[in-house]
Amino acid sequence: MTTEDLACVLLMGLSDRTQRDTYASVALTEFADDDVRVEQVEEAARLLEKRGHVSVLETLGWIGASVTFEGLREADRITAERANHGARLSHALDQLVEQAFAAPDATVRLQTFVATTLFLGEHLGVAVVLRAARYLHDHGLAVLTPAAGQPETLTLTSAGEDCALSGTKVRKYVSDQNTPVAGPTFTQIVHGGTAAQGYHVTQNVGVQPDQLADLVRELRGLVQQVPEQAREEFLEDVEVLEDTEQDPQVRSRAGHRIMTALNAAPGVQAVVETLGQVIGALSG
Repeated sequence: MTTEDLACVLLMGLSDRTQRDTYASVALTEFADDDVRVEQVEEAARLLEKRGHVSVLETLGWIGASVTFEGLREADRITAERANHGARLSHALDQLVEQAFAAPDATVRLQTFVATTLFLGEHLGVAVVLRAARYLHDHGLAVLTPAAGQPETLTLTSAGEDCALSGTKVRKYVSDQNTPVAGPTFTQIVHGGTAAQGYHVTQNVGVQPDQLADLVRELRGLVQQVPEQAREEFLEDVEVLEDTEQDPQVRSRAGHRIMTALNAAPGVQAVVETLGQVIGALSG
């Protein structure tokens, strides 16, 4: 665990154990265990103190800490960020590429990655890691082994290594790769009309931004109708569907997975029909 991750764990722990009371303090030894030494906890506490998030207290060989008002605000930010499925997915993507690039064979064992990689001091979870691995595979940045079933390893392709060498976030790199170069365009009006000749093709697929926004809000509201073990992946797919910078085929696949997840849910026919229209537009 890095000092940054441990600092997040310590801040959240202080917030919980003091019940957000800025006058209460907790001994740092309470945050040490077989995997984390007291010295590491103290280093994390000093880092938080520099940021104004905690006050470190020392008396007669005892060392503890109390959370500040600024620390409580930071704890609230961490809580919100941990619940942000898009942020978790982006972190998983960046870490998979970074760790694979650092390996001699450009390969990451996914089980080890799940066990050791944290997001703001919290484990990412199997679902989001598999989602990120599939994303990298779908965009040609990685190869998954085995190809069928649940993958065990991820290996960067040459495109994946280019992504790592670019120094940019994975989603920005993918977005930049999918952005057409400047030049003449060919605009095809799907529902009739004339077109100007050129090199690149864009289509008016009949899905307005406000319609997509309404659909995304409805889908998020239906998450409780999805089996509990599938909810995290469902919300991640909704994030992908909403992201207009994503490749249309990637968004379409996410839409199909959402539709499958809602198959057994009652009273969602209208939403499923709208989703089908969006998928059709993306596939067209």
